Amino acid sequence: MNSRQEKLLQLVIENHIETAQPVGSKFLVSEAGLDWSEATVRNELRELEEMGYLTHPYTSAGRLPTELGYRTYLKMIDWNKIQPNKKDYSAFENVVNSDDQIRAKKNLAKTLASVSQEAVIIAFSPDSIYYTGLANLFSKPEFLQLGVVADVSQVFDRCEDCLPSFFNLVSEDIRYFIGNEHPFGNLLSVSAFRFKGSMLILLGSMRMEYKRNYSLLQMVKELLNNQYE
Repeated sequence: MNSRQEKLLQLVIENHIETAQPVGSKFLVSEAGLDWSEATVRNELRELEEMGYLTHPYTSAGRLPTELGYRTYLKMIDWNKIQPNKKDYSAFENVVNSDDQIRAKKNLAKTLASVSQEAVIIAFSPDSIYYTGLANLFSKPEFLQLGVVADVSQVFDRCEDCLPSFFNLVSEDIRYFIGNEHPFGNLLSVSAFRFKGSMLILLGSMRMEYKRNYSLLQMVKELLNNQYE
């Protein structure tokens, strides 16, 4: 993949994350301020599709990222430059200030689900879990079809079966798992980290706001470490 294709893949994914719509060459040239012609962009998008990074729902539509496209996009991001937004701290003030650690962690999960608009699982152990934010997940445009909702809802029905194997994949570092890299279903993207014997998992569609969610998880991790050090 050349540098122009990398730029286009990034633009397609970030615009799709924002709009939930396919992204076409005309939009990229007119809205993204590119110096390339629409024909050049169209040809590059076609090549990206042939390489497996993009797809399109029907002939005249713009492109959508594939699972491979999202994975490649995550590799482009310099995660060291992403810092928590100070404005988000206000939403978490006093959330973990409780003598009841289980309740404090549940309150933190609820707040994270509300701020991120994703679903959140806290696994106190592989066989003891708490989850919240399912309504956020099912309100996403890609999950509005009843069949898809049924598929995704099964993730939580069999969550305890999924966790033991996933527990071993997760470390204290925040990490993303895309599609078939995790056991919760290939329609989802997952980010997770471990802390003090527990594990926090954020689940969303592949169209999730990866950078912002990473910054939120950085903040949550810091709060947890400070509270339970």
